[in-house]
Amino acid sequence: MADFTFMHPLWFAALIPLIIVLPWLKGKAQHSGLIAPHLAEKLGLTQQQPKRWPIGLLALGWLIAVIAMAGPSWQKVKLPAYNLSGARVLVMNMSQSMYATDIKPNRLTQERFKALDMLPGWKEGSTGLVAFAGDGYEVSPLTTDSSTLRNLIPSLSPEVMPIAGNNAAKGIAEAIRLLKQAGHNTGDIILMTDGMTQTVAQQALAELKGTHYRVSILAMGTVEGAPIQLPSGNLLLENGAPVMSKIDIGTLMSITDSTGGILQMAQATDNDVNAIVNFTAKPLASGKKGHEKELQERLNGGFWLLLPLLLLALLGFRRGIVLAAMFVLLPIDHAQASPWTNTNRQAYEIFTDGHYKQAAQDFTSPQWKGIAEYKAKQYDQAIETLKPLQDPTSQYNLGNAYAQKGDYKQAAATYEKVLQQQPDFADAKKNLAIVEQAEKQRQQQEEQKKQTNKDQQQQQGQQGNKDQQQQQGQQGNKDQQQQTNQQQQQSMTEAEKKQQAEHNAQQALSQQTQQQKSGKEVKQGENQPSAVTMQQGKPSADQQQVLSVSNPILKKLEQVPDDTAGLIRAQLMLQAQQRAEQQQSNKSW
Repeated sequence: MADFTFMHPLWFAALIPLIIVLPWLKGKAQHSGLIAPHLAEKLGLTQQQPKRWPIGLLALGWLIAVIAMAGPSWQKVKLPAYNLSGARVLVMNMSQSMYATDIKPNRLTQERFKALDMLPGWKEGSTGLVAFAGDGYEVSPLTTDSSTLRNLIPSLSPEVMPIAGNNAAKGIAEAIRLLKQAGHNTGDIILMTDGMTQTVAQQALAELKGTHYRVSILAMGTVEGAPIQLPSGNLLLENGAPVMSKIDIGTLMSITDSTGGILQMAQATDNDVNAIVNFTAKPLASGKKGHEKELQERLNGGFWLLLPLLLLALLGFRRGIVLAAMFVLLPIDHAQASPWTNTNRQAYEIFTDGHYKQAAQDFTSPQWKGIAEYKAKQYDQAIETLKPLQDPTSQYNLGNAYAQKGDYKQAAATYEKVLQQQPDFADAKKNLAIVEQAEKQRQQQEEQKKQTNKDQQQQQGQQGNKDQQQQQGQQGNKDQQQQTNQQQQQSMTEAEKKQQAEHNAQQALSQQTQQQKSGKEVKQGENQPSAVTMQQGKPSADQQQVLSVSNPILKKLEQVPDDTAGLIRAQLMLQAQQRAEQQQSNKSW
């Protein structure tokens, strides 16, 4: 009982009318006889003394009703509250060893399939994407939109990487940078690789030292290994012998054991993917996992006072209407629990079994109904259910429902409303920062898309103007040549005219032949992009020059053809160039 309190103490103000009414009722009872007291005394009549117990019952009933309305509480109930702050980064190996064929058709193909299978399982939090070979590169920042990653993963290959190699420590370092940049002190790193050397493993542990990031590994390959068959069909050779790529389980386990992650070998079934997803699906907490996922709500115990009130009501209806009027006029708040109703209890059991849709239909409590609808991914219904509720827990879950639906502005407004009621709500502050960042990323993507469309329209307009000018120039030259020929023909003799006609015919035939050849060349190249193109994922010398002088943000879409792999390679090359420039700048002083 040390935690006893009243949830609505303002109801004690209802005792003021009782204090005023009681003296009046008491005086009225004393003067309610048929004969005045002094006349009854003269006549020798004795009057029966008025009974005081009805007034006492009225006062007692009034007091009990006020206490019940004040909401005596000595218990707490836990309500689920969902944290959007979980984050993870998927780190994929893009070295040439991923072409090994110990898993069919090869490690790279299976790696991309496994990565795509993981995305649907990560429903909470945000996910980033990193690719590594000789160095680690950001392919996508942390995002809650899994479709973005789904479009990028199939285009990843060793050909798009600026630097060849197999340095998983660089990929882990880049993942740590992404998580820290987004403000996450904890999170999961899912590493998909075909092994690492002892030196690289030590470098990775050095990067992870002092952090709270958990690394789980999906090993793509076998211990026996296999030769590396390049896309050209040739085997990768070293000193004239085929290179055999094998997985060293010991080095991989040293990473997972040190960070608390798990290690899974690639399998032909989905068991490996399901194990990784189930382990990393929930946001990683820092020592307060249970408290961050559940919020305590006080339970109103005032409904137990209904039992004595019902007994007093029976006496009131028998003796008079005073007590009956009290129960009719006094508003009674709806109790949140009832010893005679077990509907919510049954719905809660269904909820704990994971049948959220059925639980949402059975719950009568709007708080629990909204939570069940949220878990069932019925975000629109959850919003409608939770919107009328004003308690901080329900408003917090309402903001989560807006965020999951993608309405980041409304989610931010809801979190701010919660913080006004409860400024020390840590999870609300964290989720507010996440949705604000997500809204900012969305606006940046929209601006980039508009800028890209604008640049494409300008390029098309410039190309159209250029073609039009060329056509007008050719037509003007043709007309001028015809006028010149006509003037020359007028001043020529018959013999000269005949000779000139033969010369013009030969010239026309030669021009027609050249136009036909030129037409074939144009036809063969008409589908080629007018911008600088990529061939087999490798930039030419001209392209490297363009990359060195172009603005990395405004020009990168103009340097590659309209394909995802080319765009990814341009993005990674820009990152490599910026790092090289930074290192060169640091070396100069």
